[in-house]
Amino acid sequence: MLALLLAPLAAAALTIGQPAPPLSVRQLLQAPPAAVANWPALRGKAVVLGFWATWCTPCVAQIPRWNAMVERHKGRPVQFIAITSEDPDLIAGFLETHPMAGWIALDAEERTLSAYGIESVPFTVLVDAKGVVQAVTSLDHLTDADVNTLIAGRELRPLPQPSPG
Repeated sequence: MLALLLAPLAAAALTIGQPAPPLSVRQLLQAPPAAVANWPALRGKAVVLGFWATWCTPCVAQIPRWNAMVERHKGRPVQFIAITSEDPDLIAGFLETHPMAGWIALDAEERTLSAYGIESVPFTVLVDAKGVVQAVTSLDHLTDADVNTLIAGRELRPLPQPSPG
């Protein structure tokens, strides 16, 4: 398993203004039965990708903020997807005690983590409705105004890069 360290990031695979790398997740939790997490299926929606892990203290601390943001944008053309490479049974148990809103994507083969150059968590990527990366940041730096701007298809303000937890 890829060691996700709380250390400086090297997301070389991500370039603002370029198409987002593929999403290659095997399983979605909390999504509608026919839901698919790939760019053709998500086209037309802004997407907030949150890379996280159960063992990551800053990730767990961000869950209430994540949940509130998902709730405030419910019914709008934005999809929040929390991506982890951990075991489905571990995640299911974790969600019983730490509920998370939005879709939970399980990337057991770590293909998405690799495609996005994820070397540490937490890590947040904003993708517009056309599938183009608009920001690489941390949920701590993301505001509702940023999500509104992403949904509207306008240029985002410069967002700080994620910092080690």
